[in-house]
Amino acid sequence: VALVGPNGAGKSSLCSAAAGLVTPTAGTIRLGGVDLTGVAAHQRARLGLQLAPEGRGIFAALTVEENLRLSLPHAADRSAAYDRFAPLAERRNLPAGVLSGGEQQMLALAPALVRPPRVLVADEPSLGLAPLVVEQIHQLFGELRKTGTAVVVVEERLHELLPVVDQVVVLDLGRVAWAGPAAAVDDEQLKEIYLGTSGGGLPAQSAPSA
Repeated sequence: VALVGPNGAGKSSLCSAAAGLVTPTAGTIRLGGVDLTGVAAHQRARLGLQLAPEGRGIFAALTVEENLRLSLPHAADRSAAYDRFAPLAERRNLPAGVLSGGEQQMLALAPALVRPPRVLVADEPSLGLAPLVVEQIHQLFGELRKTGTAVVVVEERLHELLPVVDQVVVLDLGRVAWAGPAAAVDDEQLKEIYLGTSGGGLPAQSAPSA
């Protein structure tokens, strides 16, 4: 699922509410039909709902190896991560803060590739990355989908995501302006929402309540 919308639409707030970092004032957070609204963030993570936050979500002062140990305590799992991401293996003893933006994002996502969660919420994973690296990151989400993980990817730019997503949800000032299959996205109506001139969102699909 691609969750898109202009600045201030509420994308990161929704991610934080899903992960348990903020408490919603209304509604519920459910995972597999189970109400997690009152469950702490670390407990949600153990239940399989993981957040890849904006800004990579790594510990810059720790080495690559030390970062991976936090999420992958077993050496075999870390070895699998290094096999999948050769640049991380080459830099395992370096502080994570000296890695390139793309390598830092690989480090942030590597545990999910080795131990796929039930749901991964990725908040603007392409922020500040070169187009080629963005494409590689989006391919990783395609890999995760094949493992059975439900992936929610938050982006401001939709078109790079369209080849790998099934559904699109457009937020506008905290509400669902439109939701539907990726194939039904209408460029002109989407522009209207981003520019604030639509008045009612994309009419092709009914918008569910948030």
